[in-house]
Amino acid sequence: MNRSTPTIAVVIPAYNAAATLARTLASALESVSHCRSQGLEIEAEIIVVDDRSTDATPTIAQNTPGVRLITNAVNRGPGFARNEGVRQSAAQFLFFLDADDVFYATHIHSCLSALLADDALGYVFTRMRIDMPMHPDWPPSLDESSPINFCVRRIWHEWVKGFAEEDDFRTYRTEDTLYRMCLRKLVKHAKIVEQTCEQFVSPGNALDRQRDKFKLSKKDWMASGIDDGFVMTEQMKAVSMERLLHVERLLGNTR
Repeated sequence: MNRSTPTIAVVIPAYNAAATLARTLASALESVSHCRSQGLEIEAEIIVVDDRSTDATPTIAQNTPGVRLITNAVNRGPGFARNEGVRQSAAQFLFFLDADDVFYATHIHSCLSALLADDALGYVFTRMRIDMPMHPDWPPSLDESSPINFCVRRIWHEWVKGFAEEDDFRTYRTEDTLYRMCLRKLVKHAKIVEQTCEQFVSPGNALDRQRDKFKLSKKDWMASGIDDGFVMTEQMKAVSMERLLHVERLLGNTR
């Protein structure tokens, strides 16, 4: 176990998030404070990567004490924004939070304590509370793919090449699923059976697009023919295959 002071970054991509960002930032700051109150000293930075918002998003971030603002030169999407936050940080442990979701106070302490207790773990993830009616088949799958409910050691983020930044991932917002899939295949991980964060429904986001799907069991949904809005373009297929092949090479499973 590393006895030096752990360094963490909470990276928050934000685009026109003025309506929710203050709540999100308050939750991240509270989670950092709670971690320290539990006797775990950390060096922490909360980084908002503004993706060329046209509302008050950057102003809110800039005026929140303890928050660092990075502004993208052009709008690049959440995958690039998350990666850029990491690139501009030297933190050992990475958390990600979307600008309309929240950490609970226990999130950072629960995740970081588990990683510090076991050097073999590359990342840990927790349970999420999701703000919509949902059949019990779905929450475990969402816990495995969300961008907000986990903490990863920086080295593994770098080894999987971060989040996909290509245009089609930016359009269809599935870079987080591929990222978690690569990590899951590559490195030892563990689930903490505790709800430590909350994901909210907002117009047009992934949860909103899949409302009808999530009301059904997986079996009933497969038989229903309901479109869940998932799109896999040729570019996304090619990038996904390249990323997964990269992981297999790292594991020594290909020549």
